[in-house]
Amino acid sequence: MPENRAEMSPERVGENDREALEAFKRAIRQEYERKLEDLRETYEQEFSALVAARRMEVERKVLEILQKQRDEFNATLALDAQNAQREFRARIFDAIEEILARVEAEVAHRLESLRKKPELYGPVLNALVQEALDVLAAPGAVVRVKTGEGDLVAKDPRIVRIEETPELGWGGAVLIEAEKGTPLVDNSLQTRWERYRPILVERLSGRLAFLVDHVQQPLSELRVS
Repeated sequence: MPENRAEMSPERVGENDREALEAFKRAIRQEYERKLEDLRETYEQEFSALVAARRMEVERKVLEILQKQRDEFNATLALDAQNAQREFRARIFDAIEEILARVEAEVAHRLESLRKKPELYGPVLNALVQEALDVLAAPGAVVRVKTGEGDLVAKDPRIVRIEETPELGWGGAVLIEAEKGTPLVDNSLQTRWERYRPILVERLSGRLAFLVDHVQQPLSELRVS
């Protein structure tokens, strides 16, 4: 039969109590360590989640900053490209105007030299007069020429009279109405030049237009996608 506790020796009772106390301590310690481990795992998970969230937030902000910088760069580049194109077009137009001014000065100089040679200028003037009369296709016109050039105009039954004026600086002829003096056909050399001038501008612009495209292409290649 088992021993009765009341019959155990004091030494045995004390030993059992110590073992029970140690067991209780071990249980408490194990429970503490288990809870501590659970708490550590929980903290690690929360910390990892927090770090991941912070990293994603930082990455998002970095991407936003990069996108903003790209947008600002592209906007600045587009504005610079527009300014460059405008400036280059202005230069081209200035170059065209300079070319036209030189051409016009050369034309005026050559016409002045031509008018000093009646044997050469006379046929030119009469060709202009005849051309104007043919365009008018009506009799009774007054022919107006530059001062000192009336004697060069050949007689024609369609001509009522010949008038001279200093206003036709480049020469040529203008047909006017005999009674009211209304201009009918302007075949002066100055007017012919003014009619040809836009054509020359268009041709020069067409030849120089590729320069604008040549400048625009490198600027567009700098765009950040």
